[in-house]
Amino acid sequence: MDEVNEYGEDVETLCNYVALRKVIPFEVKYWRCSAGSSLGDNYMSVVKRIEVSTHEFDSGVAQRKGEPHFSFIVKRQILSQSRRLLFRCDEAFYNEINAYTHVIPALEKYFINGDTVFPQCYYAGTDKKGELIALEDLKRLGYRMPNRLVPFDLHHCEIVMKELAKLHATSIAAKHLDDSNFRERYSKVNEIVYCAEAESFYGNLLTSSIEESLKSLRESNVDGSLSDSICVIEQLKTELYQKIMHSIKNASDCVSVMCHGDLYVNNIMFMSNMEDGSAGQAPKAVKFFDLQAMRYTSFIFDILHFMFTSTKRELRDAHTNRLLETYRHALHTRLEQLLDSREHLASIRETFSLENIIKEFTAHALYGLAISMWVLPAVTFDPNNIPNLDAISEAVPNANEIKVTQKLTDEYHSRIKDLALEFHQNGYFGSWLEK
Repeated sequence: MDEVNEYGEDVETLCNYVALRKVIPFEVKYWRCSAGSSLGDNYMSVVKRIEVSTHEFDSGVAQRKGEPHFSFIVKRQILSQSRRLLFRCDEAFYNEINAYTHVIPALEKYFINGDTVFPQCYYAGTDKKGELIALEDLKRLGYRMPNRLVPFDLHHCEIVMKELAKLHATSIAAKHLDDSNFRERYSKVNEIVYCAEAESFYGNLLTSSIEESLKSLRESNVDGSLSDSICVIEQLKTELYQKIMHSIKNASDCVSVMCHGDLYVNNIMFMSNMEDGSAGQAPKAVKFFDLQAMRYTSFIFDILHFMFTSTKRELRDAHTNRLLETYRHALHTRLEQLLDSREHLASIRETFSLENIIKEFTAHALYGLAISMWVLPAVTFDPNNIPNLDAISEAVPNANEIKVTQKLTDEYHSRIKDLALEFHQNGYFGSWLEK
């Protein structure tokens, strides 16, 4: 695909829709466009980085020092119509537009002193070229993408859990302080993954991912230690999607919040304390992005999604309860700043006690297994062997025939084996089968 067609933008035309002149502190004379994400980091949209300046850019990567320079991110629909249709990209893109247009403004007034967990959104809607989302460039502010092949350590996990608690606290505060407005706004976003309309695609895709996981587990089962896990996963294979859909749809309102919906390594950026800005060293701040799957459901699905896709078993074995306590403490602390009613606070402390958080974690743990089997192929892909989803969509027009997990790595096989053993040894299978 020609790069000019995919990443090109006319900034003068964009300014007719996006209020860029309010955030760019100089008159734009030159701009250049490039990929805004690395290969393998984004599958559902085209992400572009737009750089603007008063002077021509050098032929190299960096602009000349001292010259006015600004950058921002533009998200567009992917160009392949077959891929958009098969992967339900339109539904995802519209959902993100609605999240930025309706939901985030309702939540942001409960972020103290503007300490939002998201990049600033300059515009979410349409222009002459189609759907468009324009966002703050977090890289310009010093944030960096972590290496998706390196699972998060405890420090990275703690800062994510604190920020996630801050996000969830805004929903709880909004429910208590502005309930009717909040509910009207969150109704604007829809479940795009676990719903009847998506079952023919995402249900089959999950089943395909489970089958690949089972194949991996059978090959790893040289000593028979995985036999019980394999047996249970076989039983769950055809009904897991329906079970998760029911759990997400029927979560109790008292534990439901606006969830990110897809919180894993590819949708998280860190600001580091280190001078080189490396995301893998001593993070001091974190931001979440990509809100296509935003949903209103139990808080625990964000926690499970993050922990089982972005950490390894060793960390979960040693620190799961510590991380849940980190979340609880951060949630309570933030709500004490947002709510005055002692009655409300007492009720929230009880609902979100560590004991109840652990119960919710255990009750829905198999969501973590499902999302791991689904997402780990993308997380652990060899960067030199990333599948061409456009070609796959053209060649396989039916959802029940699609396979995007054909290039699996040793890291994938190792982590799937650890997950199966972890779920068996921790009794997570039993809690789900009893439902």
